[in-house]
Amino acid sequence: MVRFAPEGQRPADMLTDSQGLPVANADAATIEALDHVLGQWLGYGKDFAPFMMMAERASDVPLVQMQAAALNITMDEPAAHQAAGAQLALAQARQADMTARERAWLQAISAWHDGALDGAAAAFEEMASAWPRDLFAAKLGQLAHFNLGNAEGMLRISEAIGPANRDVGYVYGMRAFALEELNRLDEAEADARRAVAINRSDPWAHHAAAHVMETQGRIEDGIAWMEGLADTWDACNSFMYTHNWWHTALFYIDSDRPEQALALYDNRVWGVWKTFCQDQINAISLLARLELRGVDAGDRWRDIATYLVPRLHEHFSPFLDLQYLYGLARAGEGAAVTEMLASLEDRAGRARPFERTAWVEAAVPAAHGVVAHAKGDWGTAARLLGDALPHLQVIGGSHAQRALFGALWLDALIKAQWNDRALAALVANDHARGNIAHTKRDLATIYDRLGRAEDALTARQQAERLTRRYRAA
Repeated sequence: MVRFAPEGQRPADMLTDSQGLPVANADAATIEALDHVLGQWLGYGKDFAPFMMMAERASDVPLVQMQAAALNITMDEPAAHQAAGAQLALAQARQADMTARERAWLQAISAWHDGALDGAAAAFEEMASAWPRDLFAAKLGQLAHFNLGNAEGMLRISEAIGPANRDVGYVYGMRAFALEELNRLDEAEADARRAVAINRSDPWAHHAAAHVMETQGRIEDGIAWMEGLADTWDACNSFMYTHNWWHTALFYIDSDRPEQALALYDNRVWGVWKTFCQDQINAISLLARLELRGVDAGDRWRDIATYLVPRLHEHFSPFLDLQYLYGLARAGEGAAVTEMLASLEDRAGRARPFERTAWVEAAVPAAHGVVAHAKGDWGTAARLLGDALPHLQVIGGSHAQRALFGALWLDALIKAQWNDRALAALVANDHARGNIAHTKRDLATIYDRLGRAEDALTARQQAERLTRRYRAA
């Protein structure tokens, strides 16, 4: 466990931010900028430009440089990563001026920049206990754990900061998402609703409750919840705006209304910031799900692929890489796919011990599996995705996001006519969420193949009733 030195006595003239935390070398304008960017960070806002401009001027304020570096690092983009390195060098040069908290910041964010995500997660988690009012650091710590597939770590951070922030709605939304990823669904929804009661415009809390409703198959509730709060999303950055509409589109897919989900894809999910990785994966995973439901993607894959070709050698995250590969393969970018597969395998060969499972046991077989699926090689896709699925949690992403790979695997099982395995998966899905019409139809297909005509008829009738119910809503 990381241990930090105590804060010690600060100079009498050192200013503090709105959380009561001292900031070395800060003047009043710097404090105002730090307070503003905290609200933007916790609320997924889009007004980060003033802070980044402040960072260009405040080269002597180490916390400004480190928070700017953090914002750049979380872009998962090479130029931003390079800019973060320069900002961290400026902070390092002022290490003698730093408070103990700021030295902890330097250790944590430098580890992340250097690729030691496990070390960054541990350091930010320790900071949550030492300085629970540093919500910028706590949110970063949750993100680091999330990218490692460690929901327990996310919850530990929430538990550490909770008592010192009982009046801060964002903290309940942060806890709600950690609880949801641990399948503590009732607690998660209660915290999400508490967050929204404090601050209706908390998009992360909206998102956490949507996860709960999707997991429980509460389709109508999910649509009503998300669309009832969507008027607040215009103030969000492109990731949160597109991602919450992505969740809304999933509810429409599950309620057998793919045409409405496709309209959300065209009008809300794809097109806000096409060069941003998170917007790209929202688009890829939604378009893939729409195709699985029989929607013609038209030339949409080609549009996405234009923005994916520059990413062949980035490898910031296996979770991102797998979706980039699928988008490229569906667009018919054969040469790019071949090049990226080779590059990904090279990256896996250089994996550090903490990330070896994610890259070697999950990403490599899954990468070849998603490419096989995109090309219609169903047997290969079924085999390789099946090999990868038990290890996928550690690639990062949420349950709902990683469900794409399970859906591709199931589709491959059905199309490869691996009927017994497909039936087992479908029965499990139907048991978990018994009100999804397309699951019933797939069950009917498999029952027909197995000569179980009565079961097939029952499943088909159930699907028809569900479709009528949803379309009447």
